[in-house]
Amino acid sequence: MRNYFLIFLVLITIVGCFSDEINNSQQITAELINPENPPILKFQKETFDFDTVALGSKVEYTFIFKNTGKSPLLLNSVKAACGCTVLKGWPKTPILPGETGKIPVVLSTSRTGFIKKYISILANTKPATNRLYLQGFVAGI
Repeated sequence: MRNYFLIFLVLITIVGCFSDEINNSQQITAELINPENPPILKFQKETFDFDTVALGSKVEYTFIFKNTGKSPLLLNSVKAACGCTVLKGWPKTPILPGETGKIPVVLSTSRTGFIKKYISILANTKPATNRLYLQGFVAGI
């Protein structure tokens, strides 16, 4: 039993050493944050108007953005304002000047009437917080 524990401990140590080398190609360092020339987060659309959908429908949309600034863009967090909006991923690595990125979202409709939901983005931009909106009318059956 003692030998198994020792072997297990050695294997965990070896795996830990190798995991430090995985995915370190783009580390976030102080050189990527430039307060004098912050990145500029420019969206193709800040508000997506989905017009009219039926109650219970899922609205899918991908917000596309570009870093039009002169320094790398870091998206620290992207959060939906409510549980009805699900984020399908967002770039976790620096977006270099001139590069684009995507934030796909899915909105589940659970009540009728006009709705407007937002997504907050915290980044190394000025201002640090940006908002995207999904809006439209949900019709009952």
